[in-house]
Amino acid sequence: MTDPPPVENERGPLASPKPWVALVLLVAVVVFVVQNREPTEIRLLLVSVTSPLWVTLTAAVVVGGVIGWLLRPSGSTRTGRAAARKGR
Repeated sequence: MTDPPPVENERGPLASPKPWVALVLLVAVVVFVVQNREPTEIRLLLVSVTSPLWVTLTAAVVVGGVIGWLLRPSGSTRTGRAAARKGR
């Protein structure tokens, strides 16, 4: 016996908003990098570094994301809150 053919999405793969959002974000990143190529001097205490502005801003976003990730509640804390809400 043969398997039935797979059912395809009638709307196609581009009907989902995810690829469109990804494309818009990619275009925004490319425009951001192209417009922020000029060198910028960054001073922190006694260290001075010159790099393109987009590198500096990207590094600041990454550092902020790492800080947020490190300070997020642990899994047991989130589970405890959910259990406390259920018991109300």
